[in-house]
Amino acid sequence: MKIKIDSDVFNICERIKEIDKHYFIVFSTQKNRYEIHNSSQRGGSYCLTVPYSFLDERTLKLVEESRVENIDEILNKVKLSNELKESAEKTCAFNQFNELVEEKLKEE
Repeated sequence: MKIKIDSDVFNICERIKEIDKHYFIVFSTQKNRYEIHNSSQRGGSYCLTVPYSFLDERTLKLVEESRVENIDEILNKVKLSNELKESAEKTCAFNQFNELVEEKLKEE
């Protein structure tokens, strides 16, 4: 069951409407988590799952950062993160290879 949250201790329900008046928050009792929804969104209202156990300033920041208007920035962050991970993996593989070569040279 999903319960619409109309008020909370930090006024996140009200403050989220300052970002977009169509946002609303529900609590999923089945999944024991908060979800952000947007009533003006086509294809369903679900936007994102709040990764925190309670609503606070981080929720607002997450909603703001994940807005479709920020898609270019989001995609750039993902691309950069992937490039950094790939570079780290290559560096690790190169270092392991060098260690093996050094061991083999010492054996000879």
